[in-house]
Amino acid sequence: MGGQGAVLADEYTAGTPLLAPRRANGEVLRASMAYMVAGLGGFLVMGLLGLLMRLDQGGLMVIPPEWFYRLMTLHGAGMVASILLAGLGGLAAAVSATTRLSARVLWIALVVYLLGTGFVDLATLVGGFGAGWTILYPLPTHGFVWTMDSALAMYAGYLFVALGLLLFSAHMLYALARSHGGLTKVLALRYLFSGGRDERNALPRPPELIAAVISIDSIVAAAAGAVYLIPLFAQAAGIVGSVNALFAKNAVLLFGHTMANLSIYVTAGLVYAALPAFTGRAWRTTWPVVFAWDLIIVLMLINYSHHLYADFAQPIGLQLLAEIASYAVALPSFIVTIIGALALIYRSGIRWTAAPILLALGLWGWVFGGLGAVLDATIPVNQVMHNTMWVPAHFHTYYLLGAVAFAWGYLFYLVRALSNRGDARASRMAAWLYGIGGAGFIFMFFVAGANSVPRRYAVHLAQWQIYARIAVPFVVLLALSLAWLSWDIGARFKAAWRGTHDPTLES
Repeated sequence: MGGQGAVLADEYTAGTPLLAPRRANGEVLRASMAYMVAGLGGFLVMGLLGLLMRLDQGGLMVIPPEWFYRLMTLHGAGMVASILLAGLGGLAAAVSATTRLSARVLWIALVVYLLGTGFVDLATLVGGFGAGWTILYPLPTHGFVWTMDSALAMYAGYLFVALGLLLFSAHMLYALARSHGGLTKVLALRYLFSGGRDERNALPRPPELIAAVISIDSIVAAAAGAVYLIPLFAQAAGIVGSVNALFAKNAVLLFGHTMANLSIYVTAGLVYAALPAFTGRAWRTTWPVVFAWDLIIVLMLINYSHHLYADFAQPIGLQLLAEIASYAVALPSFIVTIIGALALIYRSGIRWTAAPILLALGLWGWVFGGLGAVLDATIPVNQVMHNTMWVPAHFHTYYLLGAVAFAWGYLFYLVRALSNRGDARASRMAAWLYGIGGAGFIFMFFVAGANSVPRRYAVHLAQWQIYARIAVPFVVLLALSLAWLSWDIGARFKAAWRGTHDPTLES
């Protein structure tokens, strides 16, 4: 093992590893930090909406059903968009250490993306749209509670988010391909198909490889969103009579489910970028790493169909393919990322500051959330569990304790590196409390799901409320820990921002 890829990784972590982001372009770093702050800020707001919904489900406050579904829709769509945005910002910062990115393109993509989230806010909070983040056709067009205008605002929101993602991803892919001399080289295909023997081409660092994989799937997801949305706009304009519901469902889940998956895998890329700085060990671009991440390009795009097991009209071949892909997509995360990260940590003498604590918590959440997802993707289990709280249980696990923890951990790392100021001692305690609060919160989702409590119900029967009531104190603990972590980041953010103007940074 080794080769040019190992050399690049060693150079990246040599000397003073925490200063690695300083090799990046200052303008790009500022754009990246804006992505992360906007994304994690959005996550905090959406988290408060989640607390309100759990209070309602626990019978501790009353939210009218029409408002519950508005909040549920905004919470779901907002969480996916926010966490993905934070992950994209972090990945841009990591990649920019060795690849020239355009800050102008990143800022334009951010504005377009945020314009989309603004439309979603208007559609739900003002227009009353409450069809859920999946906006499954033909529910949005019924207009029993909300108007067609609000449905169109929701569609517009998704369209602008997709366009922002498309712009970001196309630019990232172009920059990586130009830097490495072609797309096949940044995906290390020659190295892959030679079984790791052909090392004539310089291998990408893991964050660069992951960025390329994520960008390819993002472009496909954005295209699927357009395939879904354009016919619906045409229907609203009276150009077409109706849209095939099964086609629409496949397209929107290919778009939405892939968006949700992207947010998880893009934040996993941040672990590859940051963890070596704390362990003092390089994360090498080995053949298993290349194989696992290149495989994700295909697997991430076909496993969405496990959400359509209940659709009898769906071709059986797609159902079986979805089950196989759902199992297979776990291999990169479980074998390569988890074991690779643990190998880096083992006996490294790592100093457990807030950033590595959060990154380690994210590994834990990714494992357990992934296990819950794989179980739900098993057809006989899915037929019983899919419409219960088991589903929010597994995706809250790998979101809250996985992707979000990765993103917070990377932001702590970035701010530490740019400000030259370490985090407060209390932040380490807050990071552990984040894990405890998050674990208690999602555990009650799992227990409720195992007891067949349905999901997406605005009103819970009295015998269901106990699960939400037990979860609420853990959510409060989670909120308090996040408040402290946010304060700590905020206290050092100005110094970190000034750090991006360091004249030693490349221009």
